[in-house]
Amino acid sequence: MKTDLPIPARRPFVFLIVSFFLVFTNISFLYLYPLALESMGGAYHVIGLVMGVFSVAAVVSRPLFGRLVSLKGESRVMSLGLAVGLAATLAYHAITAIGPAMLVVRVVHGIGFSAFISGSFSLAARAYPREKSGETFGIVGAAIMASMALAPPFGEFLVRRWGFHVLYSGAAAALVLAWIASGAASGPVGNAPGPASGKPAAGYLKLLRDRPFFFLLLSTLILSHCQAAVPNFLAVIAAEKGTLSGPFFFLSSATAVAVLLVMGRFVDRRGKVFYLRISYPVFCLGLFLVPQVLPSAFFAVPAVLFGAGGGLLFLTHNTLAADHGSGEEKPAVMSLFTGLYDAGFITGAVISGWFAHETSLDMLFWACGALGLGGFLLSLFSPLRRA
Repeated sequence: MKTDLPIPARRPFVFLIVSFFLVFTNISFLYLYPLALESMGGAYHVIGLVMGVFSVAAVVSRPLFGRLVSLKGESRVMSLGLAVGLAATLAYHAITAIGPAMLVVRVVHGIGFSAFISGSFSLAARAYPREKSGETFGIVGAAIMASMALAPPFGEFLVRRWGFHVLYSGAAAALVLAWIASGAASGPVGNAPGPASGKPAAGYLKLLRDRPFFFLLLSTLILSHCQAAVPNFLAVIAAEKGTLSGPFFFLSSATAVAVLLVMGRFVDRRGKVFYLRISYPVFCLGLFLVPQVLPSAFFAVPAVLFGAGGGLLFLTHNTLAADHGSGEEKPAVMSLFTGLYDAGFITGAVISGWFAHETSLDMLFWACGALGLGGFLLSLFSPLRRA
């Protein structure tokens, strides 16, 4: 895909995209962790709690890392996050039962992920002018979705063939490679200013008073809450119905990659809110169809709908966030935005686990589809429409 990037910007940007792919490969391998938890005797609500603790740590630490990015620069914070995440990933080898040690590892892993996300999304938001934000985040999103397409099915193969310890080793190897790639991406990217402004981050309360941005954050929370049900519980519902989750992960994520690569420029030209409105119904229909269609030969239908809708929603939400604020405000803006996105993975894991325990996995996916319709109404009637 042609990106019209300045020649000096291409190499560091390519390595930034590679680091995104590798970090989310680490995360996507561990989307299979619920299977390990189930083998340890964890019930649905326990699985939701353990998976959600990761995101709790990522959200709670995000404001701190947003300020640290402003003071120390993106590359240093990214490197710190990768080191912490690698240590946590290696520690999974020592966890053999659900308990406090497991929760500590999940917390540390979430903190490492939070540091990387604070630095990398700030760098991506500052890298290119507003008129190219859709194209920029289309490429970023494609890298993330590509990891989600490839890692879970490959992870299922590793687990079936050699067990969970090989899965953890693969996840750790991804972070080692990401550390190397992020070092190569540490030079100035595009028209971004230097790595550290030396100024304090913008006030978070001031940003929250911006009504279009506030409702964008609310829509982001709805989106990520609904998305969280899929990586956290798709493998479990697939096993319950006697099928595999890997083909769904691959097809939905591959569809999202295609959408992100193709639609970036269109979103820049036609308008972000317009595409946000048309993607919510597609996304919701995919969620509604998962329980009935996943075990059938037509599993591709909800996979494609979920991937297309989710990919376009990811793109529109990221570009709307990246359009807010000055260059010095970008670390705070993107810390709030990515923090709310991760918050949905807390509610989507913990509340979804409790909901599935009290009702059923089928009801969980139907409820997430209904909540997604709330996001569609928000896009129609909230101040977000003026963004």
